Amino acid sequence: MAESETIEKFLSMNPQTDYEEKMKKVRMLKRQKERLEFRISTEASSLSDEKALIRKIREISTEIDEYMKTVRLVRKRDFVKKDIEEFTAKVNELNNGIAELDKQLDILYDSLRKLLKVGRSSAEHRKRPERKQQPQPMPEVNLEDIAIIKKRK
Repeated sequence: MAESETIEKFLSMNPQTDYEEKMKKVRMLKRQKERLEFRISTEASSLSDEKALIRKIREISTEIDEYMKTVRLVRKRDFVKKDIEEFTAKVNELNNGIAELDKQLDILYDSLRKLLKVGRSSAEHRKRPERKQQPQPMPEVNLEDIAIIKKRK
């Protein structure tokens, strides 16, 4: 959940176009990169032209990397949300199972008490002769109980 909140904060800090538009741009840039790489590998051109094409490919690669950072974060956010939903469903299911087992255990304890005649039986509730309680003496109060004494080093 903390990871999901962090990703949401990071994505809200960088308000850019939505996920689908970024994916379209990434696809377009990848196609351009493939075309340029194909041109380098198949066409015969001068060394300066090839260097220019390589620079262009590097620029496209950096653009793709920038777009992919956000795309990856969006994907990760979706995966984390999906995991949270799955885990909360599992936790709820386990809690329900624990509650059912707890009820069964209570029933078994009650039947065991009845068999052993222990616990909540009528014999336990018989009135015992009450003892007179003597008033307890007041506890002594020290100066330390009243005030905080500071010690100097």
